[in-house]
Amino acid sequence: MNKVVDVKDIWEFAPHRPPMIWVDQVRAFTETGGETTVLLKADAHYMRDDGSLRPSSCLEFVAQSYGFISICHREFSGNPVSRPPQRAFLASFNDAKFAGKDLFKDLKPGDELQIHLSGARAMGPIILFQGRVSHGETVLCECRMKVFSEETEA
Repeated sequence: MNKVVDVKDIWEFAPHRPPMIWVDQVRAFTETGGETTVLLKADAHYMRDDGSLRPSSCLEFVAQSYGFISICHREFSGNPVSRPPQRAFLASFNDAKFAGKDLFKDLKPGDELQIHLSGARAMGPIILFQGRVSHGETVLCECRMKVFSEETEA
């Protein structure tokens, strides 16, 4: 579903609170993926003291994007059997590839990053998916993640 949702409107469903919420908007969501955006801010925890973006922050962008995309799918899809998890934990990330360090230094406050998730599938309480963080046409990071989710009682 293509529906722009400001994360501040749904963070009540997430375990994080500002300033640790780094994703700004969900732009699209389905059961298997979606897209989010991050508008870089100078004082955010994902920035280094020199004003550059920490490459490892891209992994958190992907993880948080999965959480917010899942919330949007549950809240707006009209699926009556979809239940919220009690807790979700990042279990692992694999095959993380990062762009050159110079690209991260070139990013500045006000730049918008796009996070694209795909291939989400559940294997019991484990959810697998792929993530990509881009700035325009430039891919900054790609990875695969596993999240462990505890479901609520029906």
